[in-house]
Amino acid sequence: MRRAILAMTKSMHETIFDYLFPGDGLEAAGVLLCNQGTGKRYQRLLAAEFLRLPHNLSERGSDFVSWPFDEHMTPDRIGEADRDRQTIVAIHSHPKGSDHFSRVDDKNDLELLKSIDGWFDDERMNGVAFMTPDGAIAARTMDEDRGFRDIEAVSVVGDSIRIWKPHREGQHTAYQAKVSQTFGQGTLQLLKSMRIGVVGCSGTGSIVIELLARNCAGELVIVDDDVLEEKNLNRVVGGTMKDACERRPKVAAIRDAIDETGLETRVEAYRGVTDSPDVVSALIDCDAIFGCVDSAFGRYHLDCLASAYLIPYFDVGVHIEADGTGGIRAADAVAHYVHPDGRSLISRGAYTMEQVAAEDWRRTDPAHYRRQRMAGYLASVGEEQPAVMSVNMQAACMAFNDFTARIHAYRLDANHEFGTQRFRLVHGCYENEADAGSPHPLLGRYAGTGDGSLLVRNNTRRD
Repeated sequence: MRRAILAMTKSMHETIFDYLFPGDGLEAAGVLLCNQGTGKRYQRLLAAEFLRLPHNLSERGSDFVSWPFDEHMTPDRIGEADRDRQTIVAIHSHPKGSDHFSRVDDKNDLELLKSIDGWFDDERMNGVAFMTPDGAIAARTMDEDRGFRDIEAVSVVGDSIRIWKPHREGQHTAYQAKVSQTFGQGTLQLLKSMRIGVVGCSGTGSIVIELLARNCAGELVIVDDDVLEEKNLNRVVGGTMKDACERRPKVAAIRDAIDETGLETRVEAYRGVTDSPDVVSALIDCDAIFGCVDSAFGRYHLDCLASAYLIPYFDVGVHIEADGTGGIRAADAVAHYVHPDGRSLISRGAYTMEQVAAEDWRRTDPAHYRRQRMAGYLASVGEEQPAVMSVNMQAACMAFNDFTARIHAYRLDANHEFGTQRFRLVHGCYENEADAGSPHPLLGRYAGTGDGSLLVRNNTRRD
């Protein structure tokens, strides 16, 4: 049986918290209607709507709540959820701060889940959850033996990234202890449990992979469709001359290099592009994604996927202009952080839809691209940029440090102040721009829609 992940935006989390903790010290309850995200391993439950179970119609105490669930979930409401392929997660509060399901919860939750499952003709994953006064959420589903199975992760995606996973005991190695000295046991444990996607494994991507592995990330999903060549060797960490001579796929060479370090990080490698079905389903299972691509189409598709499936997204980019005489006109390292409640990459000018269209045509119909380009209907597709390894490292480090700040909160300034970070090598200056503004209309309407997202579905190739 598949396991589940429950994901929501920060704004949804705040809505739930405000209702479940009205300030009277009594338990309260509500219902989450969740859209679906089907990954390779997990079913991603994407909180789409919160239904409030009225306080005045519930029996409420400091350690129990009983609510008129059947009265609130009418046949019409159930039918609507069924048509939309939504699942139901009932959630209540633990105002005393208890961090585990009680015996009363066990009895009531089992009866509730059996009842909810009877409303639908398929085996969709419904669940139950509780929230504690610090905002933490624990959740579970019912397994095939009518027992409970913990939901693998509950994530809240916003300026900060909050993820709760079932606690698993484990020994720390000597090198893991060094990470713990910096970030603490809790963050180390979270890193060890995380599954992180890295799309693009060249100049910036291979460095991001190295940083994640050296900092004890549990599992990496790495994606690239290219092979190693001699010209790559000055910027791909883990690549060798032997790999280049054999024209090995970059993902295979980097996976083997990480394996040879003896670190515990597991690497799942995909030779493909962002819109191939295998890649999409593997990324849906991830707790966070790093995009290290140099194409507008790749950025656009990752922008769409992260929004639709409520996955925090870090975009890493480098812009270098050579003057043709051995000098550099401009060299910028750029790191963006994107989440569904904030501004997308398209809003920040990281790509345009004209560039996306041009790249898609060049890839899928080169002859049409040339005709349209000559007629002036399509934007030109940029040529490969020169490589400056130090700038690549600057961009990768900015993105990685931003990631750690969002799961660990060590910065003096609020995280929303760091929507975009830019280091200008030629000017010798660092700039950061706040994530101020609302989601782009194109992407905002699809946030959290998961498998029902037209943006992701229409831009996913069925090879």
